[in-house]
Amino acid sequence: MHFLMLVGTFFWASNIVAGKVVLRSMPSIALAQVRVTGAAAVFLILFAFWRNRPSFKITRGQLGYLAITALFGITLNQIFFIGGIGRTSAAHAGLIVALGPVIVLILSCAMRLEALTLLKSVGAAISLGGVVVLTTNKPTPGSDATVSGDVIMLLGTAVFAYYTILLKKVANDYDAVTLNAIIFLLGATMMLPVSARALLAVRWQALPVDAWWCMAFIVGCGSVLAYLIYAFALTELTASRVAAFNYLQPVIAAGLGVWLLGEGITSQAIAGGALILFGVYLTEREGREQDVLATERP
Repeated sequence: MHFLMLVGTFFWASNIVAGKVVLRSMPSIALAQVRVTGAAAVFLILFAFWRNRPSFKITRGQLGYLAITALFGITLNQIFFIGGIGRTSAAHAGLIVALGPVIVLILSCAMRLEALTLLKSVGAAISLGGVVVLTTNKPTPGSDATVSGDVIMLLGTAVFAYYTILLKKVANDYDAVTLNAIIFLLGATMMLPVSARALLAVRWQALPVDAWWCMAFIVGCGSVLAYLIYAFALTELTASRVAAFNYLQPVIAAGLGVWLLGEGITSQAIAGGALILFGVYLTEREGREQDVLATERP
């Protein structure tokens, strides 16, 4: 199971690099639509051919709640996430995604769902300080990091954090395949009016081979397999043990960015990243098991 979690973490980190490759050939909103529509299609196929799957019922009220959940977790999150990775480096993207648990904490406290302790306050402050250090970092030659890209990534992490809070209320009502099929289908449908024009403008026949392979990876590995591995891991491992793998994601993303994209990493970026991860560690130290889903899965 630990090996599977490592594979899932690698898939999510690799998503960032694969997305940057595809964005050389198409607009970010078009790629976001391809990702969520492809994932929705795969989940629906799994749902249709799953024998003896658990039965379920959805009321109109539940469907409305799931639509709101999908709006934040799929539609808005992917618009910001894909848009952000095209404007920042793989290292910056991985670190900002890792900030998810801290944003969940802040939102939970603001919504009075969780008490804000001294340790959590210190951890959140340290992580946010790390973001400041990271975003004010002067990028090295070959790096795509920009302040606007970091801010867009931060918005993506924030909406996914809110999605995590919403998802907690229905996570036990459906199995992982059914829930993901519904969420991705609703999210893809709500994104289509925004992305339709960009999709029509893409010259599909002119896309390079590496773009097609990367899109297939983003849908199959970075979306479907990674989400299923994560859901299964939470049933076999403690939430705190699963959360520990979050710290590997920015490291893997940064390493792949240097290796495959030729990105550089400055000492200031390393310092900012260390502050972010240390702050995340402090906020999770008190066993906030209900919030460990908040990683952007990117």
